[in-house]
Order: sequence, then C-alpha cells, then structure tokens
Amino acid sequence: MAKEFSGNNSQNYLNFIDAHFFSLPSQGNIYTLTPLTDAKGFTKILVASLQRKVYCLEFTSGRPCMREVPFTYIPGGAEIISIDAVNRSVIQEDFIIGITIIKKDDVTGQQSHFFNIYSDWDLNCDSALDVVSQNCLPLELDFVPYHLYHTKTKTKHGWETVWLLSGSDSCIHLYHSDDESHSYQEVECSESFPEFSQTTNITLWMDVFYSSDNKKRVSGTCGESGTVHMFHVNVEAIPQITASHTVSWDYPSVTVKIFDLKTTLSVPNFLQGIHRLQNRAPKTDNEDQPHVVVANALESCFVYSGFVSKCEGYRLPDSDNSDVVTCCIVCDIDQDGKNEILIGTYGQTVTVYKYNEEPFSWTICHSINVPCPVLSLAYCDVMGDGSYQLIVMTTTGIHIFQHNPWELASVIIERLETLISLKSAFKLPKEVVQESSQCSG
Repeated sequence: MAKEFSGNNSQNYLNFIDAHFFSLPSQGNIYTLTPLTDAKGFTKILVASLQRKVYCLEFTSGRPCMREVPFTYIPGGAEIISIDAVNRSVIQEDFIIGITIIKKDDVTGQQSHFFNIYSDWDLNCDSALDVVSQNCLPLELDFVPYHLYHTKTKTKHGWETVWLLSGSDSCIHLYHSDDESHSYQEVECSESFPEFSQTTNITLWMDVFYSSDNKKRVSGTCGESGTVHMFHVNVEAIPQITASHTVSWDYPSVTVKIFDLKTTLSVPNFLQGIHRLQNRAPKTDNEDQPHVVVANALESCFVYSGFVSKCEGYRLPDSDNSDVVTCCIVCDIDQDGKNEILIGTYGQTVTVYKYNEEPFSWTICHSINVPCPVLSLAYCDVMGDGSYQLIVMTTTGIHIFQHNPWELASVIIERLETLISLKSAFKLPKEVVQESSQCSG
C-alpha cells in the first residue's frame, strides 16, 4: 500500500507560502526551539530567547499566536542556553520541560549554571503548560550546558523518559526521574548509554534512534573537534555496543540526525490484517539499517549508510556554499512517503535534498530564502489542520511556511482515489475480514 500512496509527483508539492511571522525581542540559538505535542495531537512550539524570555507558539481562536510563558526560577540577567520538552502521555498532558541557564553574579563576576526541570507530579490536576511552568526543580551544574535532549531507556520498571545533557566538561550527563522523592537525579551513563560514557570532546549535538521493535538503537554524537561518532547498540537486555564508526573533520560538526529513508506511521487496528499480509517477507539487513546525516559547519554535509558493515558516505552537493551550516532536520516535506533532508544556514537559506534510488544519491530539489540567518528548523502541525508546516527560527523571529492549500487538496484527492482503487482491487482473506470487523466494532 505504501508504494501506491507514494506514487505522486512530489516535485509539484514544494511551493511554500510564508504565511506568518512572529518577531522575538532578542535572538535565540540552535538549541532554543522545541515542539511539544499535547494529548489532542496539537503541536505547540516553545521558543526561548537569550534574555530569559520563553514563548509558546500555538493555534488558538482560529489563528496562530505567540504568547509569553512565565517560567519560574529564571532570574534577571540569566541567559537561556537550551530548551527541550516532551509529553510523557498520549492520553493527558504530562508535560516535562527542561531549560538550561547561565547566571553571572553582578558583584563577583562568577558564573553559575542551572538545569531547570518543569513538571507536574499530580497527574489528577489540569497539567496545562502554565501550571507546569510554575513547578520547577532547579539542579545546579558544575559545567556550561550545551545540547539538552530527551530520549527513552529501559529500566527495571519499564521504559522511562530521561534527559541527556552535554557540557563543557566534555561529558554527556544522564538525568532520570525518581517518582518516590518527586525529583531528578544524575546517574552514570555507562549502564543505560555505554556509547556516551567515554566522550573526550565537547558534544554539540546527539541523536538516538530506536528500531521499531525497541531491540536495537543507533546513536550519534558530533562536536567542537569535528569528530563524529556513530554507534549500533543492542538493548534487548543490558545495552551493548555491537558496532561503531568514527569520522573526523577539520571543523566543528553542528548536527547529527539518524533516520529511515521512508516515513512510517502507526497502522490502525482495522488495517492490521492487511498490513501483516503485505509484510510477510522479512526485511533485509540493508533495509533495516538507518542512515546518518552529519551537518558540518564549514565543510560539506554527508549522509552515511550502512555504517555497521561498510559505512559509505555520500556528499550533499553545494551544502558548503551558503555560509555556516547551523541546523538540519529530516522529514517527508514533499508528501511522497520518503524523507528529505533540510539544511539551514547562516547564509539565510534552507536547502531541501531529495533521495534518488538509482544511483544512490542526494540532489537539491528546493530552496527557501529568508531575510535573516537561520538558527533552527522544525516540521510539525502547528495550525491544527492535519497538515504540517515548516517552522524556521531566524535571528529575528519565527517564520511559519505553509504548503499551498490547492496542492495539498490535490494530494488528498489523489490518495483517496488510490485508496478506493485498492479497496476494489484487493480481495481480503476471510480471516482478515473477520478480524477487521471485530476491531471496528
């Protein structure tokens, strides 16, 4: 079914409309934009400016708006370094928000660093964003914080959301929640994330990608020294590194992203039987291996494939032609079921790279120009209409780029027609029909 739905001409679906712009009183950095999805499936964008202000970009009263969120424990004169957020629940708003700050003492000139964790431990109350912003657990740090990142790890109590924070001490720090004491504690990385336990340089970015069965993960780090580490880890029992690869560059590497070439969505219950019939053939090793894109600040960006075995690198053409690369995301921005790579630069451009199967390569299929340097990118549904928007944070504010609505309508109509033709042509076995009727009932 995926092949039929990805058969549209994606080159016609990259006409964006710069629909909205929201200015910021002071600029942020590459770490100060994060999406947050609530229980209803709507996405908010949290944006932090360096001058201790945090804003929420959301869709209310029929239009997007930006409002300030009054987070506590951010004193006057403090600078926000990084922000990250996650909703731990799919049925309620169990928000956890992390903010790292630097505060300079006006008298002594000494700098102090804090990791503020905002959450609401009473899940019976209305855990709205404004409520969570008033419940803070500040943790003092003895290092300058850099990238703040949330992921999951398996514990004796099941899967748990944890924080990873890179610092100026060339370490990656792990923080997990203690439900009994309603607090967070730093623990050693070596047990849950052995791949992060022996870093020797400042890590500017990290990424963790789990397989669909949660038995394996691929992790990546990149940093100031230009060294990129990629790890393949077996997590069925105790996490063990089964393969690794290292690449060194002459200049800093700012971002590493791990991704599949094709997009995947959860299959509804009434289609589970069809899905199993179409996927009886086991995946090959090459199909199951994710890819890694490395964004280098002053050199070409590269995509690495199959690093567990041979690790082939593919250069993204002209990725070093638009000043310093600042950010990178991977998403299906042209609605064809295959992921594209988006590179943001200080040269005020966002470049879209598309994957070509034969021969395996990446080519530029689109570019977007903005009036100011790009700091961060996101692709999510902020408008609440079911389609995704491209969020571009620049040094002056937030741009919301929408797909052309007529082109989106064309995609929807084409896919509905495909679905109807599949329904009429595909004859289901009796047991699948019975299973589907039970699920829908």
